[in-house]
Amino acid sequence: MYVVVVGAGRVGSYVARVLVEQGHEVAIVELEGRLARRLDATLDALVVHGSGVDPTVLCNAGIERADLLLAVTAVDEVNLIACMTARRLGTQRLSVVARVRQTPQVAGHLALSAEALGLDALIGPEEAIATSVVEMLRYVGSGEVRELAGGRLVLAGISPTADSPLIHESLAELRRDLPADFVVVAIEGPQGVRIPGGADRLKLGERAFVLTLPESLTELAILSGQPWASSRRVLVEGCGNTGLSLARQLEEREFSVVVVERDRERCELVAGLLPRSLVLHGDGADPNLLRDHLDEHGIDAAVVLLPGAESAVLIGIFAKSLGARKVIVRCDQPAFVHLATQLGIDAVISPQRAMTDAILRFLRAERVETAVRLGEHDVEVLSFEVPDQPRRSELLTSPLRQLELPSGCIIGALVRRERAELVSGATVFQAGDQVFAACRRAALANLEGLFA
Repeated sequence: MYVVVVGAGRVGSYVARVLVEQGHEVAIVELEGRLARRLDATLDALVVHGSGVDPTVLCNAGIERADLLLAVTAVDEVNLIACMTARRLGTQRLSVVARVRQTPQVAGHLALSAEALGLDALIGPEEAIATSVVEMLRYVGSGEVRELAGGRLVLAGISPTADSPLIHESLAELRRDLPADFVVVAIEGPQGVRIPGGADRLKLGERAFVLTLPESLTELAILSGQPWASSRRVLVEGCGNTGLSLARQLEEREFSVVVVERDRERCELVAGLLPRSLVLHGDGADPNLLRDHLDEHGIDAAVVLLPGAESAVLIGIFAKSLGARKVIVRCDQPAFVHLATQLGIDAVISPQRAMTDAILRFLRAERVETAVRLGEHDVEVLSFEVPDQPRRSELLTSPLRQLELPSGCIIGALVRRERAELVSGATVFQAGDQVFAACRRAALANLEGLFA
């Protein structure tokens, strides 16, 4: 696929690198000359210096042969005009996708829609991130959770303690001996993310990504050895669009919410939009202010949405040391993620990762309904639908243990007729099953071929 990316900031350059690594042909349009030159020297892609709304620049980027244009600059209006211009210049097969920050919470019934603008999709990570954070706060254990298949399955990231039975047996023994219904599909350690085998064992300091059923989450939390408790009083540090969306969702679920925002005008705006939250003007990066808020309001959980990765992680660690039971931090630096979780942060969220996940789902819409990347895009958790007439007929006739799965992937669960279940070696797939797998990037093409 030939993809033109307009805007090479953090999101655009990150998305472009992922697309290049996955074998797509990529052209990048960037207005800032220094950034364009740096990318030209470090990325195997065509880099065009100029504005994404300039027809000549888009033509130089090869828009006439492009399959997809992604407009992901920091300015909504530029993204929309770039998409409209590309639509006029490109072929009928061209899909156009724009990043927008305007949210329904601010725009109400006037919020933009892709259909009204003649675009294929509008992608804004803020709402998706907020929903993901709410899921984590509802989970009684430490670590992060992501709902899959409409909430029928859960992908949980947990870090077992020395007291946890999860680190004393092999994964095959755990499946046999423990009552919880779960499958460990990936393990993250200092060397990155790996796909485990049955003989693999979890080590202290590693994080396990587990596919399980929602009703097994509490039991999994207990087995992890980490402290667990529900969170009802939440401190939100920083109230941009993500913070606003999060606070609104928390209000709807009757959480008690305290919001700290350092920009006075923004503070006054969100105070009018959050009738059931306490909105305070102050610097969320001030440790003394954080201590006062945690003590005064009896906070159970802290969500740090400050833009600087270093300060956000430090504030999160400080909140944990002051007694916050659950801490979730925004961090756009992949290298910090493993360190943050090692130091007690329960979950790390990233707008650029959320954008990339959404774009990958859009790219694979015909074949893949779920696409969640783990680590530094080392491993993806994906879902495939089993076709009526697969290319490999044994997919519908042989048990899973007899299928020749590509090296570097594991199938953990399926949804059949609206009901989720975890798989075993005896599982035989049926047409229409939605199958969930974890796969290393190098094995992805072979796994997709299995479900062709």
